[in-house]
Amino acid sequence: MVVLRQANDADRAIITEISKHYDSNLVRLVYTSWQQQGHMYMAELEGKTIGFCCLAFPAPTEAQILGIRLLPEFRKESIGQRFVIALIQAAQERGCNIVRTLTSSENWETQAALQRNLGFQRGGTWVIGHQERLRSKINTGAVIQPSSPDRLEDIWQFLQYSSTYRLNEGLIFSGGYFFRSFSKAYLAQLLQHGQVFASLEREMITGVAVSHCEGETLVISYVDANPSSILDLLQGMLGCALCNCRQLTTAIPSVCYQSVRPFLEQIVEKHLPDKWLVMEKEVSPLALPRD
Repeated sequence: MVVLRQANDADRAIITEISKHYDSNLVRLVYTSWQQQGHMYMAELEGKTIGFCCLAFPAPTEAQILGIRLLPEFRKESIGQRFVIALIQAAQERGCNIVRTLTSSENWETQAALQRNLGFQRGGTWVIGHQERLRSKINTGAVIQPSSPDRLEDIWQFLQYSSTYRLNEGLIFSGGYFFRSFSKAYLAQLLQHGQVFASLEREMITGVAVSHCEGETLVISYVDANPSSILDLLQGMLGCALCNCRQLTTAIPSVCYQSVRPFLEQIVEKHLPDKWLVMEKEVSPLALPRD
């Protein structure tokens, strides 16, 4: 049985050892994000620490598993499966009814195992560019101001009829490689914070994009627009939202990425994104939802 516990400072040595067998940037991500935000969990088997991962809660009743890492001698499907089961149970105990995970779009073996053994279902695919450096000079179009909260019903109706929204299971990127439900209530929050931009044609909405600044990074977390209006929408949003940002993080639904790609290649020095598949499982919460 794999036992799950939250990481602490005493785990630094074993985390460093496990990380040596993976991406060299993993330790930096672990300590600057997962550990500081309380998302880091350790896996133990018969009293021995064998791995770690991130378990985050992007929304009150939604959990996401990210970056399972195991010591080489424990990289077996059965152990990985038990680790995921322990993570699902932890999410249920927090009152979650949805658990998601993220895999490379080409990692078919893991996707098949998650679907076959644990009941996860394939959702939408996303193209993510993480903290790409913006060019020093960027040409923007006519500035588009954030949409007014009064536009809630119009924007929500646009999303409900959008194939991009449906094909991606109604999700939105929430930073840190996490996704959450793009519900009407969440849309209302984003509108209140001035993070939603819409393109219009004869007062009809033809596209929606969501962005905000995190320090020196501009984050574009959702794009959904007609091909004819997508460039004007993004350029107008950039002209309004750029501020003093020097980096760009983007999460683009793959179904509209080809229309967005020329814009991204124009504004960043080097555009080298990854393609990810979101997988989702419905569960029964074992506790009341968190506040």
